[in-house]
Amino acid sequence: MGADASMSALTARACQANSARRTLRPTTSADIARVMEILADGRASLADLGIDQWQNGYPNREMVEDDVARGIGYVVEDGRGRLLATCAIDLGGEPTYDAIDGAWLTTSTSYEPRYAAIHRVAVSRDVLRGGLGRFMFCEAERIARSRGAESVRVDTHSGNVRMRALLESLGYRECGIIFLDNPNEATPERVAFEKLLERAPVGDALTEEACLWGKLAEDASSQEGLAEGECVL
Repeated sequence: MGADASMSALTARACQANSARRTLRPTTSADIARVMEILADGRASLADLGIDQWQNGYPNREMVEDDVARGIGYVVEDGRGRLLATCAIDLGGEPTYDAIDGAWLTTSTSYEPRYAAIHRVAVSRDVLRGGLGRFMFCEAERIARSRGAESVRVDTHSGNVRMRALLESLGYRECGIIFLDNPNEATPERVAFEKLLERAPVGDALTEEACLWGKLAEDASSQEGLAEGECVL
């Protein structure tokens, strides 16, 4: 077996193992209390890093309930039914992204969105450095691709260097600065990223590649550059 074939086989095995252990699924009303705990963990992680993001009541329960009602909230569940992480995957357009100090990779707007926006990413403090942030992004990209999105857009605080490093490692390009329309956030500026979604003709190979790196992050979480640490977006 050649090197390329060996890597493909390893990638497939890693993804199968990951899928057996954890799943990204839609958030339900029964999950909301646990989601709020995970978001509180994310808020505390940001505070530990000296970042003023999420320190004034965002995201709140009403927002999580709205995510559930709109079908854009997601949780990561492990094989024992524990909820480990959360995010929102919104394909309905993000008005904040219509104005950017810079330039997106695509010309899509919130009026006719052809992108998915990922928001409210947080991981339980019990499982930090477990590759869950990477897993959520590769799953979000799979969902976006399956629904015809041409890209994924993300924004994060300029001081969130761990999230920025994770995004860059996953192939996201820094596009400029957007400004939040949220008076509760002390720093309204956010660094904007976008990733073009290529079509994966065989077995969603791009997702498998990303999941392999998630597996490597779990197995070598102490190595700089592989584990995302406090993963909050």
